[in-house]
Amino acid sequence: MKYTLNVSDYIVSSSEQEEREMLHQEAAKDLAEDIKNYDIESFNYQTITTVIPDSVPLKSNPKWHKRSFGAVNTVEQCGSMVFVSKLFLDEFGFRDITMDSIIKEIVNKHYRLWKLENLDKVLVFPKASVEGIKSAFPNNERIQSCNSLDEIYSITGQPVGIGGSMYFMDNLICSICEQNNIPITPYKDTRIREVDHIIDSLDSQCPVPLRVENSVYYDDPHYQGGHFVTLYGLDRGNAIVVDSNINSHAGINKLPVSQLFDAMIANPDLVCAWDTASLLSVSDDD
Repeated sequence: MKYTLNVSDYIVSSSEQEEREMLHQEAAKDLAEDIKNYDIESFNYQTITTVIPDSVPLKSNPKWHKRSFGAVNTVEQCGSMVFVSKLFLDEFGFRDITMDSIIKEIVNKHYRLWKLENLDKVLVFPKASVEGIKSAFPNNERIQSCNSLDEIYSITGQPVGIGGSMYFMDNLICSICEQNNIPITPYKDTRIREVDHIIDSLDSQCPVPLRVENSVYYDDPHYQGGHFVTLYGLDRGNAIVVDSNINSHAGINKLPVSQLFDAMIANPDLVCAWDTASLLSVSDDD
């Protein structure tokens, strides 16, 4: 089957935002608790792997060094959601969808998150502008008095990239399902809540996109933030992960399952792993 990239906009009503945050938090809590209580040593005696892709989009590709990613930073610096999405789309046969189109979709549909250094509010508009920032802070008299971005930045600090919203993957899965008449509820049916569900997905040849906290994943307390990777297998105590941040071994990273799981739950507010099994019935006509 064909798929035309058309993900619903990140910006929703306040009631919809509250609902998806609630669904995310429920799934995150369930998965984190299950990971904490799971017998990790059981993975020492089993191997469950999916087919590793022949080609992995790597952030080291010179095409992304200076490719802007929304209002601030480049795809290389903050675009892990782009790479995971491309890998995911290729996995299910939609190889005609380009990296460039995914970048534009994330930015133009407001999934590219950023902020101003001295302020906490998350911003989502594609480009920094005087008008846009003023509209985001209508009650800030100092910002309202500014006539240029330089004036604003002298008050707020420079734009700082946050990354791609995790909700993009939920809505990407739902968009494919919708175009192929597969009923599914975003943030509910698109999330994994149990370790056994991860195992079942891999056993069904469905890789698992997920988020990791960098300090734990890289075993480096100075490495802040997090990024998205894709789990392709569990091999006798080790996890086989495809990671566009890894330049060596063609993006294939092998690390202890315990370390991966710890990295998944290190930030309790951002625990997420996606269920792609609903797409098993979807295939490209080509």
